Amino acid sequence: MADTPAVYDHYRPSGADYPDGVYRVVGTDDDGVTLLRVADAGGRRRHTGEVVTVPTADLSGFEATENPDGNRSPTTVVRSSLDGLYWSTRAFVQTLAERPLLSTAALALLLAGEFGRGALSLSGLQAGALIVVGGLALVYIGSGRL
Repeated sequence: MADTPAVYDHYRPSGADYPDGVYRVVGTDDDGVTLLRVADAGGRRRHTGEVVTVPTADLSGFEATENPDGNRSPTTVVRSSLDGLYWSTRAFVQTLAERPLLSTAALALLLAGEFGRGALSLSGLQAGALIVVGGLALVYIGSGRL
């Protein structure tokens, strides 16, 4: 390694006694770097969970390489994004369901702001404030922070 490695840089062993593959830097300190193996020797993305700590003395046995995520097909990128959206939405809804009273109150504020101008005689500012407060409350509850 010619340059000082930074988090998210990618390297592969070149003469070092480590398993072949592509490694992502996930931590650095004065003693060396912590690497996560993210691809096999052919550069194909793998979820290994394999973490190694490389002492500063062994860093010369690694060379910089490309991010293996850059070689994914557009179809794979779209499919992965849709999977992520599905699981994020599912987790959000499940978190809201775990707190039904708070979720219902937040939804009621949001709906009161949206439909309350005519039914509740709210001003535009009051309706807008209820929408913002209700929406933020839903996000806060659904994110699991409460």
